[in-house]
Amino acid sequence: MKYKKINDATVQCIITAEDMVEYGLTLSDIFERNEKGEGFLRDIIERAHDEIGYQINGENIAMQITPLKDKGLVVTFTDESPLAFKDILQHLKDVLQGVSEEFGKQEQPEAQGQKVEEFDDNRRMFVFASLHQVMQYTASIPNSISVKSHLYKEGEVYYLVLEKNRLSYKMFNKISAQAVEFGNLIAVSEERMQYLEEHGECLIMDRAVSRLRRIYLA
Repeated sequence: MKYKKINDATVQCIITAEDMVEYGLTLSDIFERNEKGEGFLRDIIERAHDEIGYQINGENIAMQITPLKDKGLVVTFTDESPLAFKDILQHLKDVLQGVSEEFGKQEQPEAQGQKVEEFDDNRRMFVFASLHQVMQYTASIPNSISVKSHLYKEGEVYYLVLEKNRLSYKMFNKISAQAVEFGNLIAVSEERMQYLEEHGECLIMDRAVSRLRRIYLA
């Protein structure tokens, strides 16, 4: 594992496929938030203090988990607030591009010029372990806020995609920060959306937030 301190409140940890094997973990353990996955994520945060002197300033933290093509992960964590969440997103593309280039140099020197995935700032994807968690999250968004959104299911987990559309970035970041209380954030690229559309099941094509919120609050 490799740690990188973005600032006093934000840290990113690169976890390779070999690290996952060493800990006996799968991506499902992480995204379904089972006991093994939760324990591993807590260990990452605790080890950050020894590795780079990271101090947790609050009781809660926001965490972003992004899979890598080599079956590794980039885990970013920071103080849990809309402002801190915005800081995560601000650094995401540069860090992931650096990770992709680093792995490219290590594994395929001749492919250094290969295309790196472009991540979409105007869409957010969250993965939830259950439909109940998705509905709990949608119920936390006020009725006055209209969110363009789509719900997918792949395997045993659910993916909620939010689009900025007419929302301000301030509001978009605020409702995105609320989501990390119930699920995990995944960076969105066109390639990832295509994969989800091809391999997942679209449960609600549009207005997923308002439809699920209405059902949950009925």
